[in-house]
Amino acid sequence: MKIRAPSIIIIALTLAALTSAACGGQSDAGAPPTALARATATAAPVPTPTAAPTPTVTPAPTATPVAQSERIVFASDRDGNWEIYEMNPDGSSVTRLTNNDADDWQPARSPDGRRVAFESNRDGALEIYAVNADGSDLTRLTNNDAHDYQPVWSPDGRRIAFISERDSDRLRLPRNKEIYVMNADGTDVTRLTNNVDDDNQPAWSPDARRIAFTSVRDDNADIYVVNADGSGTIRLTHHAASDWRPSWSPDGRRIAFVSIRDSDLSYILPHSDIYAVNADGTELARLTDNDRVNRTPAWSPDGRRIDFSSSRGHAHSSVFVMNADGSEITPLSGGGAPVWSPDGRRIAFADYPGDGDIIEGDTEIYTISADGSGWTQLTDNVHADHSPSWGVAR
Repeated sequence: MKIRAPSIIIIALTLAALTSAACGGQSDAGAPPTALARATATAAPVPTPTAAPTPTVTPAPTATPVAQSERIVFASDRDGNWEIYEMNPDGSSVTRLTNNDADDWQPARSPDGRRVAFESNRDGALEIYAVNADGSDLTRLTNNDAHDYQPVWSPDGRRIAFISERDSDRLRLPRNKEIYVMNADGTDVTRLTNNVDDDNQPAWSPDARRIAFTSVRDDNADIYVVNADGSGTIRLTHHAASDWRPSWSPDGRRIAFVSIRDSDLSYILPHSDIYAVNADGTELARLTDNDRVNRTPAWSPDGRRIDFSSSRGHAHSSVFVMNADGSEITPLSGGGAPVWSPDGRRIAFADYPGDGDIIEGDTEIYTISADGSGWTQLTDNVHADHSPSWGVAR
């Protein structure tokens, strides 16, 4: 099995472990193993959490009917190497979008549902490609001998932000990572950040005018915001501990993120909690408060709730949902890196099969209603299915 650690290295012993996968080696973005080497760390022993109640899985295709205008794109190694697939939200009509001997992963569906951007090493270095949702019109968007990865569509679908090592010192390892943007067709590549330390995890504001990101430029991981043209960089968090993985609220007023600022830093793997702050850096609020790893926050489309993964209720990771102010935290299921459906009614995630027999490299994709009902298994094979990205097919 190829080992793919997270797409970023923030602090070698702390954040590499925190952003490592809760299941099957997934990153915070839900990415599967990759040929691009990253650092890993081993957590210090922590008390075994109480297992969350295990609901009965409803295998597809007997799931509750959902609008078939929605589609879920995902990565899988079911055919011998990592490829991009698409399926209906009930697990039916699985379609293979890519087909080559190299690895394709970390799919991101465009807001209009017509294109899927992804990473691939088919031409040597990691590059970003895009393909139509029916598998046609494959286009290579980046082209250099460095690594380009972690594509993120702007909300208007016109541009893609990504991470690149193209302008780093080739003699320096690990290579420096910066944030770039380009048009959806790969033209007009613009470098947004420029410093000797890593900038990672770009997240577009809802109006597509700004990008929040994580940077270690001040000797510590903090949250920053930059205009989409590279101007006006501001630092939002100022703490001696690490803050990372920003996520915008749908109205653009708040940014949720993960931090270890209130954890016991004597552990190799400190616990982390989810916080939120205004887009100008004011009104910091702590949303979770426990001695486990809480991460991957994502706002519901209506902005009223946040889903996240946590180690508090499952041997590997569990999916939780809470109100935007941190109240009414509800455990939903095992799994990690949850993503919302476009209508905010259901959540997709990857997890080990629910039969109690964990096989390394075997993860499946599931969905569950935001109220905890209707836990549904969408994929079923002995290989890894990862990184669901839910969108509307047009």
